[in-house]
Amino acid sequence: MPLFLDTETTGLSPASGDAVVEIAIVDSGGRAVLNTLVDPGRNIPWQATNVHGITNDMVRGRPTLSQLMPQIHQIISKEVVVIYNSSFDAPFFPGRLKEALSVECAMRRFTQETGGGRWKKLDIAAQKVGHRWTGNAHRALADALACRSVWEWLETSTRRDSTKPNTTNSSTVATTTVRCANCSTMLRVPIGKLLDITCPKCRQTFRRQT
Repeated sequence: MPLFLDTETTGLSPASGDAVVEIAIVDSGGRAVLNTLVDPGRNIPWQATNVHGITNDMVRGRPTLSQLMPQIHQIISKEVVVIYNSSFDAPFFPGRLKEALSVECAMRRFTQETGGGRWKKLDIAAQKVGHRWTGNAHRALADALACRSVWEWLETSTRRDSTKPNTTNSSTVATTTVRCANCSTMLRVPIGKLLDITCPKCRQTFRRQT
């Protein structure tokens, strides 16, 4: 069963020195297995505090990310980790969370499943799936729980679509979604076949039994 991870940070770019100020990981039942403020080792800009509400005083004396990494490794090792916008959060961690079995992006999948276009923000996705917020948005635990709700909605939607009877055209083939082995794009394909699938996004071909 997947784990759901979220962070709050000092800014947008770990390459420019930004760092984690809060991390939360919740399990598939919604239980927090890690929820802590993090000393980023640098000043938190007021612009970031205006977003998540975390101040320099709040993180003073808290563990650093390097101190937390052994615990994080133990929690995520060989587990599926789901993040809303994984391309943002993962680079803040040494090794980009490579200890996980896989890192899945709920934002990418939600956007694709709801018609594509521009990336959908978490608050929009949470409203769509009927998530009931517990805690403030833009705090790690509240956002991790919202990500969990979005992912559960996506999983339920996929199962419902794959089993829904066709009432308009009996010749329509039942389909499911698979993830491109190269770029992780979600693709809809027929069920019950061994397929050579070519991803329209990256143009790579891979074989998958559906």
